[in-house]
Amino acid sequence: MVRRKRNLVGLLLWLLGNLAVAQTSPPHLSEQNGPGISPPDRTNDAHASLLPAAPPLLIEPKSDSAANLSPAAIGWGNLIVPGLGATLRGKTGEGLLEAVTEIGLFYGGTFGVREGGFTIDSTVKIPEHGSLYRPLLGQTMQEIGLKLHMYDTFYHYQQVCRQQANSAREQSNPQPLYQGSWSDTLLAPFRWKNFREPWVWGVVLATTAYEFYDYRTTTVARNYYQPTTAENTLEGANSIAVIPLGSSFGEEVLFRGFIERELRGYTGSLILADALQATAFMLLHPPENRAIAFTGGLYFGFLADRFHGDLEPSIAAHFWVDAISGFFSYLQFRRAQGKNTPFAPPLGMRVSMPF
Repeated sequence: MVRRKRNLVGLLLWLLGNLAVAQTSPPHLSEQNGPGISPPDRTNDAHASLLPAAPPLLIEPKSDSAANLSPAAIGWGNLIVPGLGATLRGKTGEGLLEAVTEIGLFYGGTFGVREGGFTIDSTVKIPEHGSLYRPLLGQTMQEIGLKLHMYDTFYHYQQVCRQQANSAREQSNPQPLYQGSWSDTLLAPFRWKNFREPWVWGVVLATTAYEFYDYRTTTVARNYYQPTTAENTLEGANSIAVIPLGSSFGEEVLFRGFIERELRGYTGSLILADALQATAFMLLHPPENRAIAFTGGLYFGFLADRFHGDLEPSIAAHFWVDAISGFFSYLQFRRAQGKNTPFAPPLGMRVSMPF
């Protein structure tokens, strides 16, 4: 409770600070003089010498030009402080909205539930017995908040990199910048041009074979708590849709589009950059899933290089691998309740391979 209060106080102070910046920052000179109207030329004004010099802030207007912004500072800064990337780009209102939405969803998901350690998807502990509705709802809220934060971090980094496309820094980076919009990222798993790639359908087929074999040969312990229809629906939606979409939408652009790309720029090495981002990716997963997360991180990092910075094939592969794993996990969840499921083995363990 103390930790939560401190977090909320910190958020309040952050919001007040940004509001103060928004109120004190001068508007662009073109806005002061009307759209499309430049400031009056007083060079030849006889009385110009009698006027006081304009303060520096008024003759150096703030703009969204990224000429003096570091893409790395935008990316790493926003990753640590939600909304900072937009604020540094001169979009204070957008930064406030991002911070309130992302932090609100994440901490809103913690009320009334038990928490475990922080993972890439949630801090909420799903109980083995008893009511599941509030924990599952909290997990959904946290998943959305976290993955929005990941995408927004990449988005602001992407925008600054685009504006500096002709700089030596951007020209020398061996990994091209992913240029897709939020809709490209969200819809990538459902575009045939991505799924038809052997690097995508091959790993999806291998995952399906493994999960089916595991489902057929693994027994599950009988759970005598009978979830309600709403709880079953939330479990199915989280396992098959929400977590896979969140993973593909937020994790790929952050880990492969931002972190791996920056590390390649620092080190000049694909192998080192891929290994480092995969290690970070692995450490944000629960211990039981870290081996497969590291392997998946390496593979998706390889795809980012294989397709010259285009992340859509890895986004598609990531979504379908998680969706298939979630589907079989949901079947096991239903079987533990004594429900009939297709190809059901005898009534041990709930299986999942989320990354």
